[in-house]
Amino acid sequence: MITCVISLLLSFSFLTASDAIGIDGLWSDWDSVPIAVIDQENDYNGDDWAELKISNDGEFLFLKIVLHSEETLLQNWNNFYLYIDADVDSLTGDPFRGLGAELKWHFGGRSGQYFEQDGVINIYQNDLTLRQAPTVTSNQFEIAIALDSFVLNNPDSVAIIFNSNYDNGDLMPNEWGGVIYYIDSTEVEELEPISLEKSGIRLVSYNTYNTGIVESERQPYFQRIFQALDPDIIALQEHSEWDEIGDIISSWLPNNTWYQGYTFRDLVIVSKYPILEEANLISSERSMCSLLEVDNPNQPYLLIINSHFSCCDNDDDRQEQVDELVQVLRQWILYGDGPFDLPDNTPIFHVGDFNFVGYKQQISTVTNGDIYDESSYGNDFPLDWDGSSVTDLFSIHTHKRMAYTWRKDESSYNPGKLDYIIYTDSNISISKHFVLNTLSMPDSVLIEWELESDDTNEASDHLPRVADFATNDLVLTEEISTTANRFALHRPYPNPFNARVAIPIYLERNKHIQLHIYDINGRFVSVLADDIFMSGKKVFYWDGNSYANGIYFVQLLIDKEVQMQKIILLK
Repeated sequence: MITCVISLLLSFSFLTASDAIGIDGLWSDWDSVPIAVIDQENDYNGDDWAELKISNDGEFLFLKIVLHSEETLLQNWNNFYLYIDADVDSLTGDPFRGLGAELKWHFGGRSGQYFEQDGVINIYQNDLTLRQAPTVTSNQFEIAIALDSFVLNNPDSVAIIFNSNYDNGDLMPNEWGGVIYYIDSTEVEELEPISLEKSGIRLVSYNTYNTGIVESERQPYFQRIFQALDPDIIALQEHSEWDEIGDIISSWLPNNTWYQGYTFRDLVIVSKYPILEEANLISSERSMCSLLEVDNPNQPYLLIINSHFSCCDNDDDRQEQVDELVQVLRQWILYGDGPFDLPDNTPIFHVGDFNFVGYKQQISTVTNGDIYDESSYGNDFPLDWDGSSVTDLFSIHTHKRMAYTWRKDESSYNPGKLDYIIYTDSNISISKHFVLNTLSMPDSVLIEWELESDDTNEASDHLPRVADFATNDLVLTEEISTTANRFALHRPYPNPFNARVAIPIYLERNKHIQLHIYDINGRFVSVLADDIFMSGKKVFYWDGNSYANGIYFVQLLIDKEVQMQKIILLK
């Protein structure tokens, strides 16, 4: 028997703040953790392991697995098995390659077995307090298992083996006896809690689970949550009785006038800011929007898109829905062809229960504008006004390094990130963001905010997502900052652009302007304006359909002063 031993004293000598692991689908916190096992590529014709990292804090054993092979889902579509010998005794538990495994966990089956002295017990994710990320397809995953679960029982050390196909797959490690990891008792630096104190306009997105906010039994939980959060804008999913919601929110938060949006399928927006326009966005009615008038005279509008895409195994339906949404936004932003007039450079939030539990392509579609079915829905389109991708906000719980937004202990499915906040970072600044989970909050904080520990658990199977933000004015480039008090040629958007680009300018006074397009060689291409225009903001558009791909320049000439901006045409 060959035992691969990783000595804590040699390899895991100290845990520092950088070693604190969060289950959030981000990987930088693993950088300082040494590799426990490196597995050879192509040593198995199937799911092929690459590496394993192991760490722990006072609550969890953490595992990070990486595959050489193609991406998969961790809680579906695979036959991965994890064996853990919790007492490092080959004579107890289930015998497997030199281990006496107390735990045999089948990731794709979302179940496992606990081997004890008196027999075998079938177990599920809640028995382990199992946490995993990401919820979508990947070739790397992070896993947390509670050290105080009855399966591990607060071990001093564990022996671990991964198998990619039950008893006939790729092993990690290949050696008998597995890899031994000694639990580190060094305290990891505590997470700095995120205060519930509001620090900007507060947006809350919340799936209320079958219109629970109107149920008398659940209303007290929701009431305490909303009073503690004190939102300015609320986006609800799974809420089908829209006619009551405005009055309910007004009774809980009476210091503001609340404007109530209409329900499209099960989507509602409630806001203390006036709702100017509303519309359904896609044919399934799983995405709607509201245009709000906010307290920023230089950026008075805000578009909230609220979505509840198809659930569970309906990957094809979800992909169609997000493809169609990007198509709608492309036509709206580029050509003004939308359900209502959308002022240029309007800040945009896209929030909701996205149900992303399958292919990660869906995330790429809603963030990068990467349309999967281009034959049906047209070309890709970056969704921020500056021609870049919109930003997916990764939030953790206020008092725990976890990022899941859905949890149902009686379900075989693990807690996961189903709820999203995505935004145009070209004109929105986030000051604070978090997921509210009252179960993880200390009593002192609960008392301070008049919450109870079970509030979020009893209100819904989803947790509220919160973002505090400010909308930004248009940013001027360094080249124009000296004359911005008189006139300015702002940054064109999107840039790079496909066919059509918006060119915003600002005039302090009525002026005769000349706005021209030149190619990279300085040759005149087109005139967009040659006339007297009134003061204020103006937006001009150039259609590049009949021109070749490449670099062009926009020139603004006023009173013999010139400003230039570079634009890139990519068709």
